[in-house]
Amino acid sequence: MRQLIFPMKEQYEEFLIDESKFSGFADSISFPESEEEIQEVLRAVNGERLPVTIQGGKTGITGAAVPEGGHVMNLSRMNKVKSSVLLEDGTGRITVEPGINLMDLSREIAAAFRKNPLFWPPDPTETSATAGGIAATNAQGISRLLYGPARTYIESLRLVKSDGQVITVEKGQKMTLPSGRVIDRIDAVLGKEGITGVMSELTLKLLPKPAGIWGIAFFFGQTKEAGRFVDILRQHMPECENAAVAAVEYIDRTSMDLIEKHKGVMTKIKELPDISEETEGMVYVELHGEEDEIELLAESLMETAMVCGSDPDEAWAVSGETDVERLRAFRHGAAETANLYIEEVRRNDERITKLGTDMVISDMSFSDTLCNMTEELKQAGLKASIFGHALENHLHVNILPDDHDDYEKGIALIRKWAAQVRERHGQVTGEHGIGKLKLRILDGLLSKPYIELCTELKEELDAGFVWNRGNIIGGKAGGV
Repeated sequence: MRQLIFPMKEQYEEFLIDESKFSGFADSISFPESEEEIQEVLRAVNGERLPVTIQGGKTGITGAAVPEGGHVMNLSRMNKVKSSVLLEDGTGRITVEPGINLMDLSREIAAAFRKNPLFWPPDPTETSATAGGIAATNAQGISRLLYGPARTYIESLRLVKSDGQVITVEKGQKMTLPSGRVIDRIDAVLGKEGITGVMSELTLKLLPKPAGIWGIAFFFGQTKEAGRFVDILRQHMPECENAAVAAVEYIDRTSMDLIEKHKGVMTKIKELPDISEETEGMVYVELHGEEDEIELLAESLMETAMVCGSDPDEAWAVSGETDVERLRAFRHGAAETANLYIEEVRRNDERITKLGTDMVISDMSFSDTLCNMTEELKQAGLKASIFGHALENHLHVNILPDDHDDYEKGIALIRKWAAQVRERHGQVTGEHGIGKLKLRILDGLLSKPYIELCTELKEELDAGFVWNRGNIIGGKAGGV
């Protein structure tokens, strides 16, 4: 029998940190390759009463997969496809292990459904994200406007509980909690950041690929022009019967500058044209559907962008998966280069971590949201890159501190914004999860009903308090 558990030595230090640059510590690590090996590891660590932190691709930005003692269970080697089937309604199902990443999943789907091309709609821009990690955060991706969150496309899963028991959880099964609250049992797992158990298998729902896919990047000389364009789309989005806008993403000048700085080593985007120095804001729009109707939508969008000051001759307009993927990679570059900035600053001060917002403000115009955040950053003397899901007013403001003083000012500003969002009944956390990092930064400002629900689920499904201690509800039973 092969060795499953290894002492946490220097060779495994990369498993003590995630993309947020939040770091931790652990006693041991394992890389199970099957459900049975998960159970075997559990038997061993339960004997030592060790907490277990579950890991996938470590692409998270809240420290959820970062251990604070105990054992690390890394699922990256559980990356196989178990089965796939095409259904009569034209959709498909594919059953996978949790460690398969988006890039490999897309390849496997393409190979399995050559005659009837299908796809899995959740599309976080980080293609090394795993199916298990996407499920654990209920990630959404940039096409959420059209397709919604990941939970819509997860039909069932197998969950290993802390005592080694395996249960199959299917969508539609109900669960009554001790408080009397009734929820869909699958929602006790999806979006709960691993605090209720480890997924060993997921069955995913696949949709027919759209006949056509276009991407258009509009450039604006003033931030307020980009804001006006988004506000018009929020009020009057062009519509067609067989085509739709799948994504509306905003990228600010600071983000573009960071991308341009690193573009030469970013394979997918290094051949894209340089962006004019006069550009202050970019709005990326993605269209899915029948080609002739996509063209009608594109014409309408071009006209609206022109009214708002965008030059149609400067726009990047592409069609087909390969070229659209390059524009998506540019959008992902906004997040990636913000993380690289933090990595560089950490060389001088390891106390610094990623400081980014994930707030949704639905009752304010996009222009006002953008203007207010930009002005408050200026008043605080802070730099930031701003990008995100424009149509939902769901911006990711990434503070770019020069030193620890800036970092502390950034935390104070994020807490101020969180308090304002909470007062407006917006969402303080949208799609990235809470993890350990945001639990600390946003202590006292997170949704109390949600924390209470997660605490109840934890007590019901993980009475031994084994899984992912420190995520969402803190480091001990009953809360922070």
